[in-house]
Amino acid sequence: MSSNLGPLLKILGGPAVFIAVYLAPMEGLSYEGQVTLATFVWAVFWWMARPIPWGITALLPLFVFPVFQVMSIRDATGLYGQRLFFWLLGISMLGYALEKHGVAKRIALVFLRLKGVANSTSALTFMYMFVAAILSWFIADAGVIAMMMPIGMSLFAYISSVGDINPPPGQKSRLASFLALGTLYGAVAGGVGTLAGGPHNVIAVALSDSLAGEYISWFRWMKVGVPLSATLLVTFWLLLRFFFPPEISKIPGGSDFIQDELRKLGKLSRAEINVLVAFGCMVLMFTGPSIVALVIGAEHPLSLYLRGALATWVVPPTILILLFLLPVNLKKAEGTLVWNDVAHNAPWNIIFLCTSGVAMADALMDFGVLEYAQGILGGMGIGATGLPFVAAGSVVVGTNLFSGTAAATLFCSIFIPAAMELGFNPVSIAILVTNLAVGILFPWSGASAGTAFASGYLDMKEMIKVGVVATVFLMVISVTIHFIFAPIL
Repeated sequence: MSSNLGPLLKILGGPAVFIAVYLAPMEGLSYEGQVTLATFVWAVFWWMARPIPWGITALLPLFVFPVFQVMSIRDATGLYGQRLFFWLLGISMLGYALEKHGVAKRIALVFLRLKGVANSTSALTFMYMFVAAILSWFIADAGVIAMMMPIGMSLFAYISSVGDINPPPGQKSRLASFLALGTLYGAVAGGVGTLAGGPHNVIAVALSDSLAGEYISWFRWMKVGVPLSATLLVTFWLLLRFFFPPEISKIPGGSDFIQDELRKLGKLSRAEINVLVAFGCMVLMFTGPSIVALVIGAEHPLSLYLRGALATWVVPPTILILLFLLPVNLKKAEGTLVWNDVAHNAPWNIIFLCTSGVAMADALMDFGVLEYAQGILGGMGIGATGLPFVAAGSVVVGTNLFSGTAAATLFCSIFIPAAMELGFNPVSIAILVTNLAVGILFPWSGASAGTAFASGYLDMKEMIKVGVVATVFLMVISVTIHFIFAPIL
C-alpha cells in the first residue's frame, strides 16, 4: 500500500494545486486568467513530479480549457501550432545525424590531434572541453555528452595504461573525474553560446518574441552568448584543475593513440559528407542574412528579402528535409536520415513540453495573468538592478531540483514581462534565464548531469561539492556578463 502512495500523491498533486489556484481569491484577475494560471501550475507540478511523460502532461490545456469554457477545442489546439515544434525537431535530428554517422567523433579526434595537445594532460583536458563546448553550440548538451563521453573514457583507458594510474581502493581517478565532469561542464559552457545550444534556448526566443515583441536573431544571441561561453569554459577548466589535478602531466604516445583512432574511422563516408554539407548549409543560412545586411545595408531589398526568406525558424526544418534528400544509397532511395530515425530518436517529450509551455505562456499573456504577476513583483520592490539576481536564483533552484526546460518556460513567462515593467532589457533576461536552466549540481538535475554521472568515474559527494562551486560561478559570471551586454542587445 505504502509503495503506491508516492506515485499516487504525484498524480493527485496536480489536480490539487489546480483547485487551490482556481479557488484562491485573486482580485483583478479574470475568470479565464485564473483557470489558465491554475492549468499552468498543474502542468508545471506534473512536469516536475513526472507521474506521466512530459509530452502527455503538455496536452492538459486541450482538456481543461474547453471543460472550463476558457476557449473552444479548436482555439485550444490552435495554441499548439508553434514554429518551435519544427525548430526543435530539425535541430535535434541534425544532432542525431552527427552522432549516427560518426561525424562528431571525427571532429573531436581532429581537434585532439593538433600539435602539442595529445601529449599533455593540461592541453588535452582543455581541448577536450573546448570540443564539447563547440559541438554544444549546435547540439543539445545531453547529445554532446553522449557523443563525447566514450571518447573521454577511451582516452582515460589509454592514459591510465601508459601512465600507470592506479587510484587507491574506493577512490576514483582524478583524471577520470576531470574528463567526466569536463564533458558536462564543457557542454554547459558551449550550450549558452548560440540559439541552437539546447531546447530551452529557443524557448527564450519564442517567449521573447510573443511576450515582449523582441526577436532574437542568431547574431543577437551571440553578442552575449560567445563571451559568456568563453568565460565559462576557461573558468570551469581552471575549477576542475583545482579539484582534480591529473595524476600525470605528460602522456607517452598520446599523439600516436589519437592517430590510430582516426585511422580506424577510415575515409569520410558518403553519409559523413552529407551531414557535413547539411551542417554547413545550416550555418550559412543562420548567418547569411546578417552578413549580407552588414555588407550592403540592413534596408537593402536583398537584405529585407533574406531576413524573411531565411528567418531563424525556417532553417532547422529545411535542414531536416535536406538530410532526407541527400542520398547514401541511390539504388535503395535511402537518405542520410530515414523516417525510423525520426520516429525512434526525436526527443518527443521535450518537443511537446516546450511547445505546450510556450502555448500556455501565450494564453497567460492574452488573459492578463502576466500583467497581474507584474503588479505583484512591482509591489515587492524589486528594481531593474535586483531583477537579474532574483531571476538567476529562482532558475538555479528550479533547474537543479526539478527540470531545466520546465524552469526555463516558467521563469521566462514571469521575468520577461517583469523586465519590461522595470526597465531592464527583456531580451537579456530571456537569455539569462535559459543560460542558467542547466542542472549541474546533482546526478538527477537533468539528462546531462545524469549521463555524466552514469560514466562511473564520479563520486556523488565530489560531484555535488564541485557542482556547488561551479553553480555559484555560473550564476555570478552569467549575471555579470548580462549586466555588461544588456545595453547592446
